[in-house]
Amino acid sequence: MAVQSKSSADSVQEIPNDQPKTIRRLVLVTGDKGGTGKSVVARILLDIYRHRNIKCIAYECDKSNPQLYRHYNKVYPGVETLKLNQRGGADALQDDLKRYSPQVSLVDLPAGAAEYFESVAKDIFLFQNAQRLGYRITMVSVLGRVKDSVLQLKRLVDFCGDRVDYVVVKNLYWGDEHKFTRYNNSKVKQSVEALGAVELLLPELYDDIFDLIDSKDLTFREALEHEDFSLSNQSRIYGWIDTVETELNRAAVQLGLE
Repeated sequence: MAVQSKSSADSVQEIPNDQPKTIRRLVLVTGDKGGTGKSVVARILLDIYRHRNIKCIAYECDKSNPQLYRHYNKVYPGVETLKLNQRGGADALQDDLKRYSPQVSLVDLPAGAAEYFESVAKDIFLFQNAQRLGYRITMVSVLGRVKDSVLQLKRLVDFCGDRVDYVVVKNLYWGDEHKFTRYNNSKVKQSVEALGAVELLLPELYDDIFDLIDSKDLTFREALEHEDFSLSNQSRIYGWIDTVETELNRAAVQLGLE
């Protein structure tokens, strides 16, 4: 049996006796603005879920830059789209939890979603219904080095509190982990750590390799065998995937990777 985190175990105790006891995961990937690496994290997570045959429904909510949909909709069973800016646009998210009971639901939120996540969550009673259906929510916050990254995370923590688990991802495209001084010296870092947050590092992938993957709408694993990539670059992609997967496994419980 998989080992659960303390927060997950506490959630099981709170579920009424007539409700599911197995905690599954609703994983929401957030970032302050376009370019932080939010969708890259969502893409590699879905890549791993599909590779490991983990039952996962994935949702694209970023209509301005639908990377998750572009790269992974062709991989069965595809990627659904949600229009969170429309009334009732998030209904399908939790209705599908009840209808299909996936082990993981992965949601790539629009950039800056913390600004309206509160109203969406209240509108569909997200926290109550997730718990009733046996799901624990994980907020994955992908950080850049700008002030907005910290402000977005603070807003999520202020609203969600201990009702969710937190995974904080430092995107090393913006420099090594010690250069994230705004976050490292912030009170929000202390707050999420007190709530049991797991802090992860997203290694940088060479720009030219990433751009070629992006231009051809490939999944990361498709690029490993694509003819347009040299053997050296295929090796770099393999090494990047392996490093990221090892890093994400540090939050295996929170991300539903077990």
